[in-house]
Parts: sequence; structure tokens; C-alpha cells
Amino acid sequence: MYGSKYDIDFAGVLLEEGQTFTGRRTVWVNTQETVQYHLRIISITPENFPRQIETVTGYGDSLTRYGFEDDLSLSKAERANAAREFLSQYILFFTIDKKSSATSSGVQEFHKAKNIRLVKKSDAYREDISLIPIPIYSEIEDMNKSTFEHRLLNSKYVGENTQISREDDDTPTMILWSESTTNLTLYGLFSKHDYARGGFKFFADHNQPKKITLDMDIFYESYQNEQVLFMDSHIYSVLQQQLEDSGEVLNSTMEGEGELIEEQPAKETEGTLLSKEYEFMETFKRKCVETSLFYSEKDLYNFHAAMKTGGLVILSGMSGTGKTKLVQCYMDALGLQTDQRLFVPVRPSWQDDTDLLGYLDTMHNIYQPGDSGLVNFLIEAEKSFSTALHIVCFDEMNLARVEHYFSQFLSVLELEENKRFLPLYNEDAVSRTYNSNFFGPKVKIGPNVVFVGTVNLDESTYHFSDKVLDRANVITLNMIPYLEAMASDDTAIHDGPKNTEKRDPLPYDVYRDFRKKERKISLTEEEAAFLWGLHSEFQACSRNLGIGWRIVRQISLFLINLPADAPLSRQEGFDIQVVQRILTKIRGSEEQFTELLGRYNTETKEVENSRFLLLIEEFLPQESAQSNRYNMTRTREVIREKAKELRLYGHTV
Repeated sequence: MYGSKYDIDFAGVLLEEGQTFTGRRTVWVNTQETVQYHLRIISITPENFPRQIETVTGYGDSLTRYGFEDDLSLSKAERANAAREFLSQYILFFTIDKKSSATSSGVQEFHKAKNIRLVKKSDAYREDISLIPIPIYSEIEDMNKSTFEHRLLNSKYVGENTQISREDDDTPTMILWSESTTNLTLYGLFSKHDYARGGFKFFADHNQPKKITLDMDIFYESYQNEQVLFMDSHIYSVLQQQLEDSGEVLNSTMEGEGELIEEQPAKETEGTLLSKEYEFMETFKRKCVETSLFYSEKDLYNFHAAMKTGGLVILSGMSGTGKTKLVQCYMDALGLQTDQRLFVPVRPSWQDDTDLLGYLDTMHNIYQPGDSGLVNFLIEAEKSFSTALHIVCFDEMNLARVEHYFSQFLSVLELEENKRFLPLYNEDAVSRTYNSNFFGPKVKIGPNVVFVGTVNLDESTYHFSDKVLDRANVITLNMIPYLEAMASDDTAIHDGPKNTEKRDPLPYDVYRDFRKKERKISLTEEEAAFLWGLHSEFQACSRNLGIGWRIVRQISLFLINLPADAPLSRQEGFDIQVVQRILTKIRGSEEQFTELLGRYNTETKEVENSRFLLLIEEFLPQESAQSNRYNMTRTREVIREKAKELRLYGHTV
């Protein structure tokens, strides 16, 4: 569901008289002498569906295939009454398209019902009915019921269903297998799903999907529209409870599965995915060496995990260390084509987002995209949201104030993936904008678009505001010793011919599977206690400082996205995130931060009386086995640097 079209199925009934807010009757003959009517949506709508849309408009010509005859010899009132009597018998299923029309009072938007299908109301129909869509799966060439159950059990793709929302927030709690109206099986309870070219795969809590057999009477009280069963919400709740209380748990020894068990089990599938990610990282590391980029392996895994996590990744470091080249190597390792990568050189003159995105030329009624090419790039990325990864790199992004030219992105990127729409101009101007067919009023930024920036911190650049830092992983790249780099360079030269072979692009669905998502924060008790203690210390320094939920969630998401075979332990990853997400925000005077950071002793070169260091000792295990120890080496080093700045300059930046 993207832009102005909603291509999933909705259910609706004729709006009752007195319920319309347009000033018209619910059924009328319009100025084009066509019967027109309002429908009230009675099915559960997706999370990102605009809540202000309660009614949609339909036209009489869509009803003729179901036996409605618009007798033009009758008066307008009689024609409207005939349509009303006809429509009152049915529940209508439809997709929705947003339209606009010019009126005497300006441009008016309305939502049109398309692909209308009619089903007779059942005897159990109530005026207050609310319908919940349940996707239906049935036997196809490569899948029977046993295969279907095996795929559900192992969280594999079970196939497409274009009639329901594929957005992350709209996971169906239950799904249906139908061999006939007399052989129905209900499966659940599902808490999340993934969607890719293989269609849907569903995840049950504790990986224990259950099933119950349904009576055919369910069909008499529900409404089937092709591969979706729209069920009364009351019946839905009863079945959901029944499934939870007495459903049969699927397991690998269920009768009838037989030889189909040869399909790889979940562990092996996960192992295959880990193998692919390991292979990708080996390619990435090799590309870096071939390009004479010498970074520690841990830095490369840090960068990869941050890119998977989403949002904005910022590469910082001294000039000439190859930050832009690192992004190029990442793109090369992914095998991105030219139209899947965009480098945007930031200009010092940029003052607002029109410099980056463009603007609506109201004099000539045309949208003028910015010279950066970003808008065109995002439009193309939207067209291939499920098949191709796209990466945008803002080079030297702090030559201008980021919060000025990047302001809209900062707001959009913090939204959930299915709600990230970047506005280009007011939707009221669509009807009078000549090129609105290509440049719509907004463009979706899907999960297949990743943003990264490079920055140099010197006298010619601007520092980041908290608004930027809250939404970014700021990675400071460190050089490795010259002798180590020279040895790596010799190896690259020696192995060059076999390492520079052209590789096939990494499929987007594979990269998407690299990403792990979580519904709730998964920090350990020690990590959560430490962050809360640190938040309290920040608040003592300034009521405007602290560690918000956004940062906590992003830290948690980064940690679960560290590859299993990464040279970074969870404890090292937590250390990195404290540096990249929290310490970047400590900027201010000696008076404000000395108690938190501590006082730098110029003789011992150590930090003394630091509340920050005390929290590390108090909440994070220091005496555990090496693999579970929070050394917080990077955090301690940055604290030392900032405490030194306070001592030398009276402030830290």
C-alpha cells in the first residue's frame, strides 16, 4: 500500500442516510448523469491507513455486472432510490484510489472504490459489524497441506496473497488453509511476519504455531472474497481464544509430513543465512584492501551492523582516511548497479531542503527537482522497493547545517518503515501541477533505501545538533598501524587477479534477511540499569539532556544485528553504542560536565572522580569471564579525551 493507492481489499456497505458529511445524500445522480454513492468501510484497516478516511465513493457502472440496471427513463430521485435498494442487500469489497477534481471552491480530494465485488449480506449481518480479513491459502503446484504446515513450523515463505497488507504492523494473527468449504484449518497465533519475493512467512510466539479445524458454518457467517475470508470480529475473538487454549501444536513429527521433511529445518536455514552474511563480509573486507583502505575488522562489522539497523549512519574521522571510499566498497561488495547508488556532494550554500529536494514552481505549475538527483533516485527506489537495495551517500554533509537542508528526512526517518513518506509539495496542488504524474506530492522511503553520510570535523564545518545525533550512528574511523596496512597491501597485490572477479549482485531479499527486527527492547538487566543511571546523571547536568526511548531502542536493535560470527562481542557492541549514540551528545562547559566526566589529572594522565566511570563499575560486570566482561575500553578512552578537553579548554565539543 503506497502513495495514493491502496491495493489491498476493504469491505464496506452503503452509508446510511444522515451519516454523510458532504451535504449530499448517500446515493445521488451526479452532474455527469451517473449514479454515485458513498460507502462506509466496515473492515479493519491497516495501521498506516489515514484515519480520517471513513467513506469512499463508488459509481453505478461498477454494479451492472451484478444485475443492477440504471433505468435512464426514471427521474433522478427514482434512479437513486433504485440504486439504494439494490446496494442495501450487499457487502462490497474493493480497493481504494485517491482522486482529485476541480470545483468552484478549489481542488477537492475524494477516495474512489475500484475493482468492486458484491456479496449478499448473511442472515447474521448486524449494522455495527466489524470484519477482520484472514488470508486463505490452498493447494498449489509445489505446496500441499503437509508442505504448508512444515513451512509454517519452520517460518518459511508460504506464498503470496495480494489482498492483504504486507506492512510490518499488519501481521494477521490467524491464517486459513482451505481444501474445500468442508475442510478448513485455522492456524495461529502469529505475532509478526516478513514479506519478500517468496510472499509471506509468519512467526508464532515461541515458534509454536497451533491449528484447529473449523466448521463449515463459519463460511455462512463470514464473507469470502477470493483469497481472503472477512470474519465478524466477535467470531474472530472466539476462535482466537479457542486456538490459544486448545489448538494442536504443530511439530516436526506430525502425521502426513513424511518425505517432505527433507526440506532444510530452521536451524540449517539460519546457518545458510549466516554463511551468506559471512561471505558478504569477506567480500567487503577484500574490496577495502583492494582499494587500499585499511581499517580494523571490528570497524567494518560496526559499519555493517549500523547500516542494517537503518536510520542515518555518519562516518567521521580525519580528512584523507577514505570515508567515501569505504561507502563505495560497501556498495561494490553488494554488487549495486549505477542506478542503485547515489553520491550527493553537500554544498556550503544549502540553507533548506529545497536545495536538496527541489520546489514547486507555482508560476509555471511544475515541480522542479533539485540538482542533486535525490528525488528521481527515491522515485525509482520506490518502484523496486521489494527487489533492489539503494544507498544514498551525503559527502561532507556538515559543510552546511544538516538540520536545515536535511530537516524533513530527520522527521521521516524516525517513523516506522511503512509510514515513511517524504512530502515534496502540498497535495492540493496535484491537479494543477503538469508533471504530477511523475513527481507526486510525496515519495515513500522504503526499507530498501539506506542513508549514509561522511563528515570532517574542522574549522570549515558545522557541528551536529542533538536532533541529528538522536537519529544517527556516528562512527569514528580509526587508522590501523602503517606496518599492518603495508602487509595487507602486499597481500592484496599478490591475490589481486582472483579477488577482483566480478560478482553477481547480492539479492535484496537476502540483505533484508540479514536485518533482524524486534518488537520489544532486548537489553540485559545490567545494560538497562546502566543506561537508566546514566540518564539520571545527564538529567542532573541539564534537564534538556538524557537518553530517550529512541536511543535505547536503537542500541538494542544494533546489538541484535551484530552477525553471530562477528569479531565483536555483545559487550564490545554495547561499548561502541555508548560512544556512538550517547557520548557524542556531551558538549558543553567544564562547570556543566566535570562531575559527570571527572577531572583529568595532568600528572597521572588519568581521570578522577568520574560519575560516568563509577556507573560502569557499579552496573556492568567487570569480574566475569572474558567473554562476558564489559571492559568499555572505547567509552573509557572517549571519557578521558573529553575530560582532557574540559581541563585544557574549559569546554568539550
